[in-house]
Amino acid sequence: MNEISTFSLGVILRETGINADTLRAWERRYKLPQPSRSEGGQRLYSPHDIEIIKWLLQRQEEGMRIGQAAKLWHRKIAAGESPLAGDTLALSIDENSPEASRLIAFRDNWIRACISYNEAQAEQVTNEAFTRFPLELVFNEILLPGIREIGELWYKGEISVQKEHFASALLMRRIEAMIAASPAPTRPEKIIVACPPKEDHTLSSLLYTLFLRRRGFHIVYLGTNVPLEQFKETVEVIKPELVLFAAQQLTTAATLEQMVREIRSSNTTVAYSGRIFQSTPDLQDHISAHFLGEDFERIFAKIQSLIATQEKAVLKASESTHGLLLATFEISRAAIQAHLTDTLSQWNTPIKPLTDATEHLSANIAAALYLGDINFLSPELSWVKRLLTYRQMKKVSLERYIQAYANTLQEVIGEEAAPLINWLMAEATN
Repeated sequence: MNEISTFSLGVILRETGINADTLRAWERRYKLPQPSRSEGGQRLYSPHDIEIIKWLLQRQEEGMRIGQAAKLWHRKIAAGESPLAGDTLALSIDENSPEASRLIAFRDNWIRACISYNEAQAEQVTNEAFTRFPLELVFNEILLPGIREIGELWYKGEISVQKEHFASALLMRRIEAMIAASPAPTRPEKIIVACPPKEDHTLSSLLYTLFLRRRGFHIVYLGTNVPLEQFKETVEVIKPELVLFAAQQLTTAATLEQMVREIRSSNTTVAYSGRIFQSTPDLQDHISAHFLGEDFERIFAKIQSLIATQEKAVLKASESTHGLLLATFEISRAAIQAHLTDTLSQWNTPIKPLTDATEHLSANIAAALYLGDINFLSPELSWVKRLLTYRQMKKVSLERYIQAYANTLQEVIGEEAAPLINWLMAEATN
């Protein structure tokens, strides 16, 4: 029934939003779609034709030229594949449906089991969820939100870090077991999945590996904190159609750009994702690769588009505005840390949260200076403020802490640090 041609051109234009001249050009040049004709010679389209048009429009939205999209369609058909099958994943659900409340119940039960160190109960909840819902939906609606909520509980000081580690380890073992049990690749394309230097959060990269392997791709997973040295050589040996990086922090957004520049001459298509690029969208303008987003329902179509077109991202201009300050700051970091710790130790308040804040802020200052925009630090100051609040540091306001940090910069670096000092003080008092 899906192939029966019953719709006029006017219906197609209303259903898809395409221009009539554009559609006729597609039919003439690419044979997509191929409508039948009525006895009077008018074009008649089927529901299948509508889906073809929507598929082509979607590829254009993802950045593919129409000629490339048409070639991809015909190549899939020649290979015996259905281009309309599996471009998106059913990873969301109507929040008013009964299934939505069941998913929430599973998530709450999993969280309770994890923070009680009840591995058997957590595994039972997970196993039952996989029997009731698609694998991707379980991760997207139960396990990922669950681990984020547990991380937030630790961040607020409501649970110990050991409980957060227990839950993370449990989830990682589950994903790794599923990857190990994945069938052999059915597609020839190779994809390298890796975390850039200093990135220790592997959850999203492991999920990409699992989901992509389930879709038949040949995945070479390199794991956490991949060093810059010899990475270009690795790429040239593997010859992947795509390198996929996952970075979650401002610090690793900076090392990601270093990795992209390192392998630029290998002429390999590079893509990336990570929550930091969602919370700070302007960062995307400083990374010389394709941003995939965080929407799993669209991300795989984008990956397929990049593999098909082998489109290379434009190299971003190298930022040198803060180059001298960055070099001086990096040389002085140990002295800054020691000087500030000595100051903070005299405040008669727990020192560990303050040294944690200092390490976090210093690393992110270096990253923001490398990327060329101090404003990227704004979310990190919010993180420091929340840390001080949640750890019940009542005697330490963000303004007081930043004033101490700024004084240290003045003492250790001097006037050269003035742009950074002025920015920090303006943000702290805002």
